[in-house]
Amino acid sequence: MPMNKFYFLILFVVIWSCRRNSFQDSYANTSLVTEISIFNSTKLPIDSILINNFKNQDLKLFYKNYSNQTVWDSKSQREYILSEISNAGNEGLEPEDYEYKKLKLYEDIYENLQDSSLVKYDLLLTKNLQLYTSHICKGKLDPRKLYDNWDLKTTTVDVNKILFDAISNDKLASEIEKCKPNHLIYKKLKQCLKILNSFPKDSVPYITIKDKLLPNKKNKAVIALKKRLMYWHDLANKDTLTNIYDKETQDAVKVFQQRHGLKPDAVIGKSTVEALNFSRNQRLEQVIVNMERWRWFSRDFGNHYLLINIPDYSVVAIKDKDTTQTQRVVVGKESRPTPILDSKISNINLNPNWTVPPTILKEDIYPEAIKNKGVFRQKGLTIFDKNNNEVNPSTWNIDDANKYKYVQNPSRNNSLGSMKINFLNKYSVYLHDTNHRNFFAFTYRSLSSGCVRLEKPLEMATYIINDTTKWSLQRIKDTTDISHYYKLKQKKEEALAKKNAKLLAKYPLLIIEKKTFAKPELKTIYIKINEDIFIHQLYWTAWETNGKLQFREDIYCLDSNLYSKLRY
Repeated sequence: MPMNKFYFLILFVVIWSCRRNSFQDSYANTSLVTEISIFNSTKLPIDSILINNFKNQDLKLFYKNYSNQTVWDSKSQREYILSEISNAGNEGLEPEDYEYKKLKLYEDIYENLQDSSLVKYDLLLTKNLQLYTSHICKGKLDPRKLYDNWDLKTTTVDVNKILFDAISNDKLASEIEKCKPNHLIYKKLKQCLKILNSFPKDSVPYITIKDKLLPNKKNKAVIALKKRLMYWHDLANKDTLTNIYDKETQDAVKVFQQRHGLKPDAVIGKSTVEALNFSRNQRLEQVIVNMERWRWFSRDFGNHYLLINIPDYSVVAIKDKDTTQTQRVVVGKESRPTPILDSKISNINLNPNWTVPPTILKEDIYPEAIKNKGVFRQKGLTIFDKNNNEVNPSTWNIDDANKYKYVQNPSRNNSLGSMKINFLNKYSVYLHDTNHRNFFAFTYRSLSSGCVRLEKPLEMATYIINDTTKWSLQRIKDTTDISHYYKLKQKKEEALAKKNAKLLAKYPLLIIEKKTFAKPELKTIYIKINEDIFIHQLYWTAWETNGKLQFREDIYCLDSNLYSKLRY
């Protein structure tokens, strides 16, 4: 062997021995690190016992993919992870849920870390990045564990696959960004956070009103009212803060009411005062819980769907990303809330009959029937036994009540009105017409027993059926209108009378048998919907429109409770 090669080998062994001794010294109190390769590698081995101590299957599988060696030796990748976690607040999350301060301390002294600390830092980076990725993909909490009336498709997330692809393609930032909800409303909620955080500390006094505020009249509460309107930028700051409820302030109140889904009439009532007295922090909390909900919702609503926002009492139809229908709706009352769900429309019933559901029977019908059996006839209900034989209401008794079926036949007084839209769900709810048409004039429309009532049901039916040749709007109106059938009966009777008159004129002695036509009645018609039209009944109480904050009353009182769980 040449002498220079011999000296080089000795020098290499000496250097490696020093490095190995240093490495062993740094782990003098542990046996958790395996033998390191003699090759020049920036990767450090990690003993599986150390990984298993975290009791985290995803972490275990992650490092198995990398032969139980450290992964985050790239400074740019570490800086991205720290930056993303430090800005978790932009997603309505908290940096400390992902141990940001601890990670930052490690990064600040990265160059001076012992190998044992480098290993620990690597493990913590992975664990917290996995957790953060999971949270932005599907939410921090599981709605199925929080509520019994939320039936959304379960979002499954393979965080390791996301990270493996991101690392191998050196696209960590873009892959993490893809995990965040792509809905426009989620992006607008992020904008809401920015807008709210730009507001100063909320120290404006609350409004207390005993008497109604009358236009152009003085009231000591007006100054506090103006201050709150100025704070929320609904009233210009040039006001001199007089205690007169002037036109400028009335106009500002209308703008505020419009932004909060209230009737824009400038009348200062309970709902308006409650909305005005919300603090900035309360609105921030409201935005944060709505961002969490949008992480629960499906990422793909389909190409054609109905989107119902329960607190906004509205439904919109979207096709090819274009809004094609907008209507007011009535939703479930707080004691019988409308469930949150995803489904697909299966069929439409014109002139539906109504089989009374168990909850309404138990809470509404039975208590009344115990006092007065005439309630069945008053409500147009027919009672059937298990063999579908009609039961006389006079023989009804509460002990046998659950053995029967209670059906309301099609009529103008039917609780479902003239039309029902069916879709598969475990709550037996649907969209339908109503015999309480006056409800749509109300601002507060949390009034149903769980189903969603449509303001323009026949127009929606025409839209969904989408066959103007067979089912034009006029034909649907005629089909669901009993007076239409009476007119048809009258025309038949008139035609028959004319025919008989001609016969008698020609044959005076002819005896014509009298013919009677059946009494008109509405018959249920089932129309199958072949097109894939999805339905999403969702719940969100905050968003942004053209830079203006929009809030709705939390009609089911979910926001505050959810926020406390998110920050627990």
